[in-house]
Amino acid sequence: MPQEILERPAGASFFLIVSYENEDTLFELKILSEKRFSKILYESLVLPRWIPDESEREFAYPGRFTKVLSFKQRIHREEIVEKKKDSLEFQNLLQKKDLSTLLVPGYVTSHNIVIAKSKDDFHRMYLFQGVYAETVYHFSRGILQPLPSTQNYFKEKEVVYFFNTLRESYEFNKFKS
Repeated sequence: MPQEILERPAGASFFLIVSYENEDTLFELKILSEKRFSKILYESLVLPRWIPDESEREFAYPGRFTKVLSFKQRIHREEIVEKKKDSLEFQNLLQKKDLSTLLVPGYVTSHNIVIAKSKDDFHRMYLFQGVYAETVYHFSRGILQPLPSTQNYFKEKEVVYFFNTLRESYEFNKFKS
């Protein structure tokens, strides 16, 4: 009988959802994030405005603009905890000039797209160090499908389109170094 083997999955594609009011905030974030994470591989067009979910409303007043930045370097899925901590550090720094700054890190894999949050909710899984993972899409029937619990932002056609494109790029480049 074959033995069950534990294997580490392929690296995931790391991204940041960025809500902001001032263009200077985005430019400063790009500089900070490229120094800390890696080169920005993709930057979305301006997407629909981020609308905070119930767990974010007490500390988030999102700006008029929302973009997604995707980075070249792959991450191991457990690294999302450190990426969330880094994102909070950047968010706190950037909020000194632009109170609307909100950063939501996440990753893309072949099967799903996951974001990291700092608040518990019925559809989130606790990782460690105060970070929760939330699957917002799963890949089924050839496209990304939002889960029933996914906030409405991820159901907007422009957002779905961008994340489908990001996943296609991930699949195309999955085994390249």
